[in-house]
Amino acid sequence: MRLAVLLILAACVCVGKASAAPVPGDAPWNDYRIIMWQPQTPAAYRTLARLGVDAAMVYRGRHIPQALSPLRAAGLDWYFENLATDFFSTYHRWTEGKPVNWRFLAVKRRHRANPDDPSVFYREPCLNDPVWLARIRGRLTRAVRESTPYPPLFYNLADEPGIADNGSYWDFDLSPCSLAGMRSWLKGQYATLGALNREWGTHFAHWDAIMPETTSQAFARRDQNFASWADFKTWMDVAFARAFRTATEAVHAADPHARTALEGGQIPGWGGYDYARLAGTVDVMEIYDFAQNIDIVRSLAPRTVLLSTMGDSGPNAAHRVWNLLLRGERGVILWDPKHGFVDPNGVPGTRAADTAPLITKLRGGIGALLIGARRHIDPVAILYSPPSFRTQWMLDVKPTGAAWVDRNADSEYEDDAVRAARRAFQQAFWRLGIEARYISPAQLSGGVLEQRGAKVLVLPHIIALSGSAADAVRRFAAVGGIVVADVVPGAFDAHSKRRAKSPLSELFAAGKANIKLMAIGNAAALAGMLSPVLSSVGIATAERVTGTNGERPGDVRSYAFRDGAVTVMAVQRVRPKGPQPPDETVTLALPAEAHVTDLMTGKALGTVDRVTLGLGTIAPALYAVSPRPLAPLEISVPAKAAPGTTVKIRVRRSATIARLRPIHVAVTDPSGAIAPRMSGNMLLTGRTAAWPLTFSPDAPPGTWHVRLSDILTGTARGFDIAGRERGQRDSVNSVKSAEAAE
Repeated sequence: MRLAVLLILAACVCVGKASAAPVPGDAPWNDYRIIMWQPQTPAAYRTLARLGVDAAMVYRGRHIPQALSPLRAAGLDWYFENLATDFFSTYHRWTEGKPVNWRFLAVKRRHRANPDDPSVFYREPCLNDPVWLARIRGRLTRAVRESTPYPPLFYNLADEPGIADNGSYWDFDLSPCSLAGMRSWLKGQYATLGALNREWGTHFAHWDAIMPETTSQAFARRDQNFASWADFKTWMDVAFARAFRTATEAVHAADPHARTALEGGQIPGWGGYDYARLAGTVDVMEIYDFAQNIDIVRSLAPRTVLLSTMGDSGPNAAHRVWNLLLRGERGVILWDPKHGFVDPNGVPGTRAADTAPLITKLRGGIGALLIGARRHIDPVAILYSPPSFRTQWMLDVKPTGAAWVDRNADSEYEDDAVRAARRAFQQAFWRLGIEARYISPAQLSGGVLEQRGAKVLVLPHIIALSGSAADAVRRFAAVGGIVVADVVPGAFDAHSKRRAKSPLSELFAAGKANIKLMAIGNAAALAGMLSPVLSSVGIATAERVTGTNGERPGDVRSYAFRDGAVTVMAVQRVRPKGPQPPDETVTLALPAEAHVTDLMTGKALGTVDRVTLGLGTIAPALYAVSPRPLAPLEISVPAKAAPGTTVKIRVRRSATIARLRPIHVAVTDPSGAIAPRMSGNMLLTGRTAAWPLTFSPDAPPGTWHVRLSDILTGTARGFDIAGRERGQRDSVNSVKSAEAAE
């Protein structure tokens, strides 16, 4: 069938300059955002906007109208930074002339000088302190009210927060305030005081007498009953998550459409980073990519807007940003203390040149397409188990004795059996092209496997498991679900108390075909064991990637996104350290013949059943696969625009084979410079969409130009707003229509 674009254009002599109102906080986060962290000069902000950066940071304490003036003049959005760092990041906070964690170091020195001083385990401020919580609520309410005329993208509560210093381990918080909150919480965890005493092996006479064991006391136990210590650690994770939720509720109460954020999210582990509790307490998370935390948060709280920080440039940085986009991130914060992107005079630097192709792709419609499409998830669940992490940490660190006090945030990034097993299974699934979903212990007990139609449950080194979770595993296995583990699960209960035997020991000893124990080796060997297991229940990838030897390359990951009847397929190589190998020839086999468009080049490949390509080690290959070509678009441009008014480009389609159809709009002013405030991505989700063009009275006169790029079809056309298509002499008021292809 023929493909064409129905274009209706009319003359428009534009005598104004583009301007843009700030994007409200309740606008959907449906496009990729690039945000500059360091404050800039007005000239630098204008250059950043032309480079594709679309937002910047404003620090707490600045006068908002004054701080926003140069940003708004450049057409940039903004976010509010570090509104409650003194509360959430008190032991990891910048202070002039001191290490960032100087308060935590001082606490450790006090403990070494007097190990019997209990106050070294008092967190200041206490996360449960009603006075502090009220203070933070009031501060956030005022910040929202101050920002009402210019709503930000989000209100960042804290940068690199933690119970102690980031993800460091410490016996915080044994202050009276925290203990009062813990005792109240424990009443909801145990039916009676007697039940708590039986679990802990204690003899407390009343709730107010309860005192948890410190780490040193837990080390001294011989019965491997760490329930008192573990419950205290759980409580601190609860208090940390509750405090963030309280702050979010305060912001939402002041503005129901506003977003809160947490920056500098740490590795799953200590410091409050039990993501089963923390995920979902804020609307936006900027997370450091370690131990599958991005994949865990995306699974547990899919509405959370995930961001990352880009502190360098070059091939490694570009590969990482692409990888994170494919895994669910929606933007990047640029860390640029040396002004490598643009200098104070507005002159682009080396980082700008290095990153320009990446920004062009991310902001040119591909980011919006991947964000708006629905990720394909296979019916495979991986249990994320903070109780197992806590228990394994105790088993690993206990032999070191008093040396635990010397551990710091870097120490807690060391590998352990729980993280190693989870990583091995994740990498094995990636090698097989399988997209698994992480679930929490509470979700497992609550029946999530049945609700989401899971066929395979993976238990990576789950040494701690509740009775209700064990029951859920047995129910799943009883109806034919496949259970895969590396050890017999549940040697400890969910409170880190050693059991006489696992509640699943009989299940794993029965020799049933759907119960699998697999030794954790390298990812390739584990993938080889998992492949027939997945095939036995009909789990296969939507595409098949093979190398020249006919086998799937071990360094290639693939992803699939659903956009109505269109599937977006992505293939990316793992970037090795050291010298980079040449492009790798791979073949992407499709389930059936389909119309394919190469999204990275904009080239239509026609109707094929496979694509062979040379895959490099930086950017992914991206293809739009549809049962038939997409229908042409109808586009109209208003005939005239008066200064100080807003006119609209309108787009219409006759059918909706793709749910989301991004159209990139690039507008240039009469001098030929890009007009960032008028440019962007028009997201066609229904039959029609409109893109506003706002002109202010003080712009130089002249003809403006617009270039429309249909991302899914790869077609791009440039037109003069004044009424003639580039390359033509006559005005184009209409062109031929074409039969719809959908």
